[in-house]
Amino acid sequence: MPPTFCPYCCNCLTIARAPGNDQYPQGRNAFTCRTCPYQFVLDQPYYERTYMKQKQKDDILGEEQSDLPVNEVPGGCPNETCDSKKAYFYQLQTRSADEPPTSFFKCIECGKQWREY
Repeated sequence: MPPTFCPYCCNCLTIARAPGNDQYPQGRNAFTCRTCPYQFVLDQPYYERTYMKQKQKDDILGEEQSDLPVNEVPGGCPNETCDSKKAYFYQLQTRSADEPPTSFFKCIECGKQWREY
């Protein structure tokens, strides 16, 4: 694997065209330093593939619900098939400070989630 940083001045190397010679009249690709004359000429094709991990989202209202408060919800659960009046809830300030906080709910029985502004 070719270097990605200059061994002399520790700056990031960029790809540029190295000067040509008898064997390669148009020149070759090389990793070059922009601040010093260092060059790493690429003699063979080089590629690198990096696979990124997808960020795992935290399930705020997931399995660990015992520490969340339970309250009676005005109007009950919005799910038409559920007649529960209780839900887990928490509040977050999602808008400006002069607005009331947003309340997030999750029904105890059916698990439906909703919010009220």
